[in-house]
Amino acid sequence: MLLVVAGVLMTLAPAGYGQSVSLTPEQQRMLNQLPPSQRQAALEQLRNLRTPSNGQKQASSNGEDQAMPAMPMPVPEDEEPEGPPVFASGDTLVLNVTARETEGQALPPAEEQSRDVLMQRLLNGNPYKLDALGRLVLAGVGEIPLSGLTEEQATMRLAADASLSQLSISVNRLPLDAVGVEALEPFGYELFERDSSRLHPNQAVPVAADYVVGPGDTLRIQLFGNQNADYELPVERNGMVRFPQIGPISVAGRSYASVQQLIGERVREQFIGTQVSVTLGELRALQVFVVGDVKFPGSYSVDPMSTITSALALSGGVAPQGSLRRIQLKRQGEVVQTLDVYDVLLRGDTRSDIRLQSGDVVFVPPVGTRVTVAGEVNRPAIYEYRGAANIQDVIGLAGGLKPTAYKPGVKIERLEPGAGFLVLEANQNSAAGRTLKVADGDTVVVPKGVGQLERAVRLVGNVQRPGDYQWRDGLRITDLLRSSRDLKENSDLNYVLIRREVVPNAELAVVSVDLQAAWRSSDRAADVLLKPRDTVYVFDLEVGREHIVSPLIDELRLRSSRAQPLPVARIGGRVNADGEYPLESGMRIADLVRAGGGLDESAYLGEAELTRYELVDGEARKTELIEIDLEAALAGDPAHNVTVQSFDYLNIKEIPRWRDQEFVEILGEVAFPGRYPIKQGETLKHVLERAGGLTDMAFAEGSVFTRQALKEREREQLDVLANRLESDLASMSLSDPGQSEAVSTGRALLEQLRSAQPVGRLVIDLPSVVAGTIDDLILRDGDRLIVPVQAQEVTVIGEVQYTTSHLHDPGLSREDYIDKSGGYTRKADKERTYVVRANGEVVVGRQSKFFARSSDLNIRPGDTIVAPLHADKVKPITLWSNATQIVYNLAIAAAAVNSF
Repeated sequence: MLLVVAGVLMTLAPAGYGQSVSLTPEQQRMLNQLPPSQRQAALEQLRNLRTPSNGQKQASSNGEDQAMPAMPMPVPEDEEPEGPPVFASGDTLVLNVTARETEGQALPPAEEQSRDVLMQRLLNGNPYKLDALGRLVLAGVGEIPLSGLTEEQATMRLAADASLSQLSISVNRLPLDAVGVEALEPFGYELFERDSSRLHPNQAVPVAADYVVGPGDTLRIQLFGNQNADYELPVERNGMVRFPQIGPISVAGRSYASVQQLIGERVREQFIGTQVSVTLGELRALQVFVVGDVKFPGSYSVDPMSTITSALALSGGVAPQGSLRRIQLKRQGEVVQTLDVYDVLLRGDTRSDIRLQSGDVVFVPPVGTRVTVAGEVNRPAIYEYRGAANIQDVIGLAGGLKPTAYKPGVKIERLEPGAGFLVLEANQNSAAGRTLKVADGDTVVVPKGVGQLERAVRLVGNVQRPGDYQWRDGLRITDLLRSSRDLKENSDLNYVLIRREVVPNAELAVVSVDLQAAWRSSDRAADVLLKPRDTVYVFDLEVGREHIVSPLIDELRLRSSRAQPLPVARIGGRVNADGEYPLESGMRIADLVRAGGGLDESAYLGEAELTRYELVDGEARKTELIEIDLEAALAGDPAHNVTVQSFDYLNIKEIPRWRDQEFVEILGEVAFPGRYPIKQGETLKHVLERAGGLTDMAFAEGSVFTRQALKEREREQLDVLANRLESDLASMSLSDPGQSEAVSTGRALLEQLRSAQPVGRLVIDLPSVVAGTIDDLILRDGDRLIVPVQAQEVTVIGEVQYTTSHLHDPGLSREDYIDKSGGYTRKADKERTYVVRANGEVVVGRQSKFFARSSDLNIRPGDTIVAPLHADKVKPITLWSNATQIVYNLAIAAAAVNSF
């Protein structure tokens, strides 16, 4: 690839560096024929040669090609511009506006109010769009040109405006893509936007028999038979070819077929028994001009097989302001052909795209009248039309209407000088609408048909085949859902909801169906008759119905008013799906219960309460309480199965003394450990008896009893204590920065509090409970009793040198065990050392100043000795002593629970 690029550069580069680069048509063509990657590399090398050197001018020669006008350097479309993006017409931007801070005296009230009004007006105008001239139009300020400026430069430009001196404004460009009508582009110009080399004829194309031979062409002649020879004979300027042994033959101006015939006759006359083959070799170059509204007008060298479109492709294509429908080919000052590119693109007719001759001029005039076609057409775009066109003609240019088009809604949007913005109806179902004339600049809008059900019903939800189904007279719910096979698992068969449009898009109603009753009943009233546009919802018992019912209630709420209250009723209490439900016509108590998913197993079938709210004389709302015999209502008794009204609330009570089955857990050293159901008021001693009592190895004094309610309370207390400790640490850090050691210790303690897990332990004396010497403990759901095996160890934790456990020795005191753990640390509070019994009880012994040992505290197996932190030695924060004690106690309880 590098060798190819280097060769092209040697051909394209000027004689010396520093010269501006201009490409002749032949050079441009060579560049375009390179693959994209190689063409990009060549372009970048050529850009390095574009800067003129001091005192240098572009060199020229006397060659024929030097008469060509200089061609502008093409820039690939995919090349990213250098630097930040700049504003252009049609760009969207947002202004951030604040009051400018002023030093010294404040603004007078009148000026301040005026400034605030202007600031709010500018903010309310967001987002802004630059006009066709790239100007920002601000109400009350004027027109400020921003085209070509970056965001930073635009901000500086606004700051320089005297009328905005009291405001601080920054500009943000929104890189929005155009949508809708604004995104449409003129039709057909993309033909020339692709690689133009694809549109160029090449030497491998067969030459037509009517090709006119001229100077510069080469004839390839082969003799075979009595004589064998190969010749390549150029057609000279005088139109002759010099044939060896035959002499000059005049061929210029003759067709290719006649030249073949002429040379064949001469050979047969001169060489007896010799045959000849005449073909065309390299063809001459034609010089043509492409002018008018093209991207790169100028003179181009093309081969004789080139057509009008080939020349247009070499010139970069038709410019946006050029016409595609009136392209002229001029020969010796006369128009010999007019090309309509639409014929090529829309009908594939290339008869007008004739071949060029030397000296031809391809002229592109300015674009003619245009009309935009948007919406439901096959090819929305901006089209150029000729003559007086009607709306049917331009829709034909756009490929016709889509099947989804709404023909009666077609319209023309027109900006008419002196009259303003007009909208003309163009119903395509009428002859007048189809023949309505269009004008330059019109926009034809073809709307989409309304995507809503008409003679159909829709089935959604927990069904096997959701979708739209044809409606017919007499269609019922059992015709749509014939059996349970049409439903998925866990479908709610008793409450199927139907959304019904009484008046399309205006009045809404909701109907429910008991599908089981419809299947098994011969009564046609249960088998609801469906209407067009109905939507049938089948609920999933596992997912629930809130996601469908709630949007329906929102729709009903939007249509409610004082004259038409919101048709909603509520049900709560012991039902399977309490909440708000749409009020149906003639809805009764039994229907509301069905909407609520039916009764829960704990529902009381005796008395239910219906609370009714009524507006009295339009001034006050009265609440009425109605007693309902629920069992009678569900049986259909009209005295109790009353009609439900808007805002009624039905409360289903619970059976007295109803409660879910409760369980407790007994683990460890009992005869039959496990999970036991309990009855209301049952005690711990009774459940222990059911569990077979304690074993011989049971350590009753060390039993751990936990309760869920205590666990939740402990969690709350831990959070409160941690928050208070965190606040104290923050205050200490700010008021006394020298207490770094205290802060570090406090943060470690805070982390322990945050990570501590509550246990919910209740201290009990299990031996006394079993013996019956104290009041028994009434159990609750979730209670847990853990009876460990007989303990033999004593544990020492806290501010000692080594936290460890020791085998119990009746002759050792508390201080003996601490000494066996290395003694206290320097941060220990010796006077507050305490003992946590195996059952969780905390015992604090008294230490004498005159004796080294405590004699009034008996250490038992399973005890834990805690040496707390001496808070006064780090910083007198009152919470620290409490926090350390809680952390230690939780750790001891957690260790006991986690041992099982």
